[in-house]
Amino acid sequence: MSDNNQVYEFELPEINLVGLCITSPFKGHLPERVEDMKKEFFRRKVEIRNIIHPERYVSPSFSSEILFTYFVCMEVADITDVPAGMLGFTIPPHRYAKVKSTSDPYRDIHDYLKANNKQNNNRALAFEMYHFENPVWPDEAEVYIPIMD
Repeated sequence: MSDNNQVYEFELPEINLVGLCITSPFKGHLPERVEDMKKEFFRRKVEIRNIIHPERYVSPSFSSEILFTYFVCMEVADITDVPAGMLGFTIPPHRYAKVKSTSDPYRDIHDYLKANNKQNNNRALAFEMYHFENPVWPDEAEVYIPIMD
């Protein structure tokens, strides 16, 4: 791993998110469904109140052997005012491994965890963070994977 792909560990406090999500089967997945959901989110994000970081959005995800769910959200101060058709939820505090990588950020983190005898916390949400000004995958995305303590 080069210095540009350096993995860091740190604690994050709880994160309140409001946004949209899509669940899709791995078999027969249609990527345009995710893109359509993102377009709807970008159109509707003005409806979200109490945004903390208007310059960026957060994309948590989780999967099983059959399905995956992908979110596009704004971080908010609280989730008391969730627009119709959107979802508001809180990610509890966790310890994370984080990387910004020009290669495969998930591979970089998993290689780091393996080399350091650590494991990701499969019960917690991993997420990607993008800045609206340059949301390029993978070069400009920050990837966060929760790790076991």
